[in-house]
Amino acid sequence: MKKILFALVAAATLSGAASAQVIDPYANVLAFFDFNNVPSASSPNTVTYCAPCINAVTDLSLNGISQSLHAFGGPDGSKFRCFAGWDKNYDYSFIRPDLSQAVDTLAFDMIVDPQATALISSLSLDWKRPSVNSVNSIQASIFWEDSAGNVQYRTSGAVSLANIGSWNHLDMQFNSGSSAFPSNPLGAGETFHVELYAWGAEGSTLYLDNISVNGQCAPIPEPTGALLLGAAGMMMLLRRRNRQR
Repeated sequence: MKKILFALVAAATLSGAASAQVIDPYANVLAFFDFNNVPSASSPNTVTYCAPCINAVTDLSLNGISQSLHAFGGPDGSKFRCFAGWDKNYDYSFIRPDLSQAVDTLAFDMIVDPQATALISSLSLDWKRPSVNSVNSIQASIFWEDSAGNVQYRTSGAVSLANIGSWNHLDMQFNSGSSAFPSNPLGAGETFHVELYAWGAEGSTLYLDNISVNGQCAPIPEPTGALLLGAAGMMMLLRRRNRQR
């Protein structure tokens, strides 16, 4: 009996371990940047992970901002970027003639596969203010062109960065903007321009790591596949009706 109980406990333990191993940390991530694999301060910030429905992600680039690389001490104990040269006062416009990057921002482009659709939910990051002179506000914004060629946007609005000297995690929701995000087939093949803008205090240094655009994506069903699914559903409905007669 003891042997049987031991075998059951062991099987349950192995089953639990197997379940833990299949957890996907990128399950709801569309594009992710950390800096652990950046070899030097001058190296580009290439994407660490992008979802299968994302066709391409450009480098996390700087416009008017400077950066350095710290080899250890990040939120996970490893590398992180130090960004400086932000604005002291808010000086940002959502009015754009195209998807070009605004001054004093960090930005990248995320292109959805033409055969897929992506639903964006939030942007998350880890941040640290090393001093009272560090910027104390940040916002995330995403731009895209609608079917008429007009630039639309969603933004988190201003988010306060209050703490000094410790790492913090932040999730920013896109609660306002000129239009809702394109979704379903409208999001297929879309280019999303993602920007981070920080300001306040003396406009000084902000540490950032683990920048992630979150959401879900799925392939668009083939027309023939959709017809087959529709036909199968119709057959099931007819069978139920025949049984009820």
